[in-house]
Amino acid sequence: MSLYSESEDFVEPIHAESFFSVAASGEIHERLCFEYIDIEGYYRQVLQDEGRLEEEIRKLATNMQFFLDEERVEINGERVKSIVRYVDIFLKGVSNVVAVVYLIDFAGVMRPGGNIIQTWLEEEVAPYDFEIIWRFPSGTQIVEIDSKLTFEIHGDFVVLWAVEGDEVGGYESMEFLIPESRLDTRTGRSREVAK
Repeated sequence: MSLYSESEDFVEPIHAESFFSVAASGEIHERLCFEYIDIEGYYRQVLQDEGRLEEEIRKLATNMQFFLDEERVEINGERVKSIVRYVDIFLKGVSNVVAVVYLIDFAGVMRPGGNIIQTWLEEEVAPYDFEIIWRFPSGTQIVEIDSKLTFEIHGDFVVLWAVEGDEVGGYESMEFLIPESRLDTRTGRSREVAK
């Protein structure tokens, strides 16, 4: 089975976005979405043929897993493995834009108080605009961000982005303090965690 996806000949990547949800348990869930211009209708054809769709999904998942395996990610100094759990292809309304969505999991051990997530990525020039949102447990204090990306901190959210042509990748880190209390949406208040 080839890792090459036919789609590379027919679609052009134009945008990406990613959302990370960080749990106090150490589980991190990512939704990664790439958008493509599909002038030839390649993905519309693939979506109409169950066999071709299954093969395309398999190739996309295998390719993404290969790239994830090349990255180095550590949580509190311990290397963790990112795993592709789900891939799907969506048409974006009545247009030539399609989206390929990946759900990716990784996990480590979070400590009470201070934690750090570090990544080492290949340095490159951004081929298109992209945005990343990290959602930490309610009440988390973001201590420091080290990234080539432009970023803003909004309480326990971190929003990072790059535009086409920006230098991206290399070493990145996020230091943060996880609170002892947890959000309880039944009451709208935080509550202490039982120990």
